[in-house]
Amino acid sequence: MEDNINIKFLVSGIMNKEEKTKYEEMGLYCYDLRDSDDGRDIASIEKRVIVNRIGTMITDKEIKLGDKYPNDFVDYNTFVNNNIQVNTIKELLDKNKSKDNDRGR
Repeated sequence: MEDNINIKFLVSGIMNKEEKTKYEEMGLYCYDLRDSDDGRDIASIEKRVIVNRIGTMITDKEIKLGDKYPNDFVDYNTFVNNNIQVNTIKELLDKNKSKDNDRGR
């Protein structure tokens, strides 16, 4: 989706609802990451994953997901290639700096 470009993101371990709420109250967005069926890679970014959840992604902008099952997710590799990975929450919250050279993983 073209809307999902130039979003800063941070990948972390699995977070519970309370941890996600803390970041969302700071103006950030939290998503679950689904493991691929073979267990070798992250497959998709979704609002909530029950089975095969491998981690959490925190972003500075909302990710535009599809509007209904089975399209209510974004392909992880496509997203990573079009956006900006950061290493800290502080970098996510910093609206003035751009890390255009640090695309992807």
